[in-house]
Amino acid sequence: MVVEIVLSIVIIIALLLFFGVSVQTILTGAVLILISLVVLAIILIAVFFFVTDISLLFRRRVKGRFLRIDDTARFDHAVYDVGGTEYHCIFPAESYGRKRIYHTDREYMLLILRSEKRNSAYDRHSLITILFGTVFSVMLVSLLVLAAAYFRKVI
Repeated sequence: MVVEIVLSIVIIIALLLFFGVSVQTILTGAVLILISLVVLAIILIAVFFFVTDISLLFRRRVKGRFLRIDDTARFDHAVYDVGGTEYHCIFPAESYGRKRIYHTDREYMLLILRSEKRNSAYDRHSLITILFGTVFSVMLVSLLVLAAAYFRKVI
């Protein structure tokens, strides 16, 4: 996959040079594309955490007992028992210090949907991730807005 992408980029650059496009124009275009991808990533991350923050409003607080780490899905996630029903944590399980974080003999505070549509939950580690992600997303978007205002003045 990576080889095909690199080969495609090399072919595109060779064709642009063949048709007389200057190296400076090619480099400027490459920098603009990379900056656009970074801006898109920042915006998508901010939207993700905003949607996650909104989804917290539709959840209720319950106590659940940790059962296991499920590693059959795309990523490892914690599984909790709430009233005989298994709830899977939406965020990946912490991989560093798992033995200190997850204990089967303890109950944890979870946030689950108010309606019983899906068996998904947020545990305390998810909430910490959401908190830090939201704060950093706001900071990155603020820096993005400031950078856009600066470049508008310069140009």
